[in-house]
Amino acid sequence: MAPMTEVQLERHGRWAYELGRARWASHALLFVLPLLLVARGIGRPTVLVLGVGGALSLLAFTLAVVHDRYARAVFAGVLAGLPTLVVPLLSGSIGIVRLCGATVDPCIPASFVSGVLAGVLVSVRASDERRHISFWLAAVGAAALTGTLGCSVAGSAGVLGLMAGVLVGTLPVALRAEMRRG
Repeated sequence: MAPMTEVQLERHGRWAYELGRARWASHALLFVLPLLLVARGIGRPTVLVLGVGGALSLLAFTLAVVHDRYARAVFAGVLAGLPTLVVPLLSGSIGIVRLCGATVDPCIPASFVSGVLAGVLVSVRASDERRHISFWLAAVGAAALTGTLGCSVAGSAGVLGLMAGVLVGTLPVALRAEMRRG
């Protein structure tokens, strides 16, 4: 075997480093992939689980490769999004509710309320980080994708309720954190 030149040695070292980062980042998938199996197990459509789950897996892996901070953000976002996965499904078992002659689908308000909870959880966690905006964006992305698996029970109105809830839940915590910093 011929001796390695400095360029070859540098290329080999860089390749080993990148493979190590990718191997480390794959740990983020150990939490996301079982969640997708649970979503499919509770009756979510295969196309939805593959599409949204693929996006969530790609987000988790890519951000974990970039930095450990973003791996923590994805983990926090998925944890904050778990109620948004479960609550609309539980409220959907109630069925359509009739109030004062009008019919109400309880999944839409449940999506909003669970979105508020996810927004508060993500914002509280992000306010502890030094680079809180980028952490918040990564965590909200993960929470939104996780919540879409559950809130899509009510269709696009449920997903919009989730997004509105996340923003409403974020505002008080973000304002308080900015006031504390400034």
